[in-house]
Amino acid sequence: MKAAVEAEDPEVEAGVTPAVLERVVSPLLSNALRHARSNVTVRVRRAVGSVRIDMTDDGLGVPEAFVSALFQPGRCADPGDGHERAGLGLPLARRLARSVRGEVSQDSGHAPGARFTVSLPAG
Repeated sequence: MKAAVEAEDPEVEAGVTPAVLERVVSPLLSNALRHARSNVTVRVRRAVGSVRIDMTDDGLGVPEAFVSALFQPGRCADPGDGHERAGLGLPLARRLARSVRGEVSQDSGHAPGARFTVSLPAG
């Protein structure tokens, strides 16, 4: 497995506590590593008034039929895939990001694989 972190500016800083940043990003990174075939990329960049973190993997992506349920608590795209989990990571990450005026979204047009974007206020 190859994992890479890329930053346009190494001085970019999110305006949230380290604990909030970890709780928002961790479930996305965990999912990317679980579902990737061989590559995961984390890209950090500045945007107007915010920091954007793109989490991209080269796995199968989010099944189209599951996209509408992606951020619903307790839902898993493939509950029989052998990974025991509660389906709470993405919904909680999104809820926490929104609590600090941020967002977590999924790029349904990205292929192959999946891309999730975290947007947080800039520090």
